[in-house]
Amino acid sequence: MLAASYSPAGETAIVALHGAGEGTKDAPLYAHLHELLPPAGIGAVTFDRRGEGESTGDSSRGRFELQVEDALAVIDAVDAKRVGLWGISQGGWIGPLATAASDEVAFLVLIASTGVTPSEQMMYAVEKQLRLAGYGDEAVARALELRRRFEDWVHSRAPEPNEALAADLWAALDEPWVGQLWLPPELLDAEGVRLWIEEMDYDPRPSFARVRVPTLLFYGEADSWTPVEPSVEAWRAARGDDVEIVVIPEAEHDLTLPDGTLSPKYTSTLLDWLLQLP
Repeated sequence: MLAASYSPAGETAIVALHGAGEGTKDAPLYAHLHELLPPAGIGAVTFDRRGEGESTGDSSRGRFELQVEDALAVIDAVDAKRVGLWGISQGGWIGPLATAASDEVAFLVLIASTGVTPSEQMMYAVEKQLRLAGYGDEAVARALELRRRFEDWVHSRAPEPNEALAADLWAALDEPWVGQLWLPPELLDAEGVRLWIEEMDYDPRPSFARVRVPTLLFYGEADSWTPVEPSVEAWRAARGDDVEIVVIPEAEHDLTLPDGTLSPKYTSTLLDWLLQLP
């Protein structure tokens, strides 16, 4: 069972899809959807990801097919004539997949929809997050090399125990930068390897090409999690000018500005675009 919050208004509604982090319906970033859209006649729906908050079941974090199923289930439950999807980060992968799987998705609004694999994204993100935390070249090089070695091990034909890699993963726990590494502290079992490859090798570009609904994309120019230029290029290669892309100066991954506020260019563009949908 999925627990959701619905602010109904008019004949159009938007369902929010989660990033990889917070998976609950009351995550702070979603508040603006409930506050901004209903007064303009657009309903807003947020829900707890499977296995989080008040939703039951095993966690679907990183399980894209399950998240697509749940997104479509929420759409089916919404009492509105036209329902679209709003997704951030990982939700920017789920939205196109859901749209390709169902004719019930009327439009897409995606924030930081990453146009490279999760593995490539995390190499970018680890370096950016380390730099932002004040670490220098040596720490960055060590962290990225450990990620590369881990990825090489996962992708070996039949991963065997690697004592040196296992020891270095364990030793990394004593490094001050381990919080920006996002690797397990030990080698994965066979099922863990399978799930890692399923998630981290996902290529979003084919799903972009299958989108055939009105699509609005937002990127923050200062995004420290998603490589903006390759992502924009991926969407342009897939859809050309059929998608509207807005890159917001100085904005971060979640479209907040240096002062911590949500970009007013984002909120005004979002509202104008939704109200002009045919």
